[in-house]
Amino acid sequence: MVRELERKRQSAKFPETAPAANPVFFRTYSRRTKAGLRETWDEVCDRTLLGLVELGKLTQDEAAILDKMQRNLKAMPSGRWLWVGGTDWITKPKNFSGAYNCTSTNLEDWSAFGLMMDLAMMGCGTGAVLEPQFINQLPPIRNQLNVTVQGEIGSTPVQQRREYTETYIEGNSVTIHVGDSREGWVKSYQTLLELSTDEQFSAEVEVLVDISDVRKAGETLNGFGGVANPVKLPGLYQGCASILNKARGRQLNSVECCLLIDQAAVTIVAGNIRRSAGMRQGSSEDSLFADAKDNLWQQDENGNWRIDPERDALRMANHTRVFHRKPTLEECLNAVRKQYYSGEGAIQWAGEAVARSNIDLLPTQSDKVNFLQAYEQGTAKEWLEERYSNLDANELEHRLARYGLNPCGK
Repeated sequence: MVRELERKRQSAKFPETAPAANPVFFRTYSRRTKAGLRETWDEVCDRTLLGLVELGKLTQDEAAILDKMQRNLKAMPSGRWLWVGGTDWITKPKNFSGAYNCTSTNLEDWSAFGLMMDLAMMGCGTGAVLEPQFINQLPPIRNQLNVTVQGEIGSTPVQQRREYTETYIEGNSVTIHVGDSREGWVKSYQTLLELSTDEQFSAEVEVLVDISDVRKAGETLNGFGGVANPVKLPGLYQGCASILNKARGRQLNSVECCLLIDQAAVTIVAGNIRRSAGMRQGSSEDSLFADAKDNLWQQDENGNWRIDPERDALRMANHTRVFHRKPTLEECLNAVRKQYYSGEGAIQWAGEAVARSNIDLLPTQSDKVNFLQAYEQGTAKEWLEERYSNLDANELEHRLARYGLNPCGK
């Protein structure tokens, strides 16, 4: 009787033309209530709309419009807001980014890697700009990391678990106790990356990663919602060490940067946070990046197909080549042909993306054409400065970098 009642309560009036709506809704957006039931569609609308009213300080009329549009499935907030909107979790500043479906980060230091893992663990789609002007700021890899993972997940009693990661250094030996929190996972990951370039060590570093404090699969994720699944966490550290060790003596290339990000993504996707949603933007001149996923499926000596294990994690994200000049017809045709055969090979004309995301400064078609000509000539900054002297340096830089925030301008 209870199950029957719960089924009736959970029924939502989604259109018959969307047969997957119910399972997708209950899988992705319906949270557990205090009574242990699942939210109905009306309850999700109540929660998320109240959150928006509070966040935007909306008037009654504005709230009524949003309410009507959402309940009638005409317009909705971001998918991430449907999950966290109106919860106590999203009111904490450290979690604000969790309301966004998509993010973009210039990959120029180790903290950028940590930030991307943090964003992914909040459910955000992660964009990384891997052009040379950014990744060439990363220090060369100098230390060999010999990683050993010890402990059994969940073996530390709940009351004794570390919430945050703690690191202890003695000579050339490092012990990392992984904390049982989002911050704990991120810190342990970023710490490992930093060890590869830390100048206080000589040659080889013995790294012991203790995962005993991490909660078991199936335990509740308080605040964010859902349950934990750290099944891939132990492999994260050795996988990253393997990538870093192969680059010893030089800087990482764009594909190695992708692999380090994607190792974290594999861990997070396995944890049921969300599907894989990554965008990697590399230089149009970077052939290594362009061909990174070619022949991902390979045959062994017996004719059996398998995915190249060293590149398997690359499936976590789309790879897009950024052109800062207008691509030629031949380049466009080659890209479309490559996508036809493999689903990869996307290209982006950055000038168009920047123009679209600065429409407030380019109100006419003539303005846009002139701006694009200036962009191709490398004088877009001067063109904007001449016409909008009120823009400060930070805003100007942000506006010209918006091709990272508008990857669909391709």
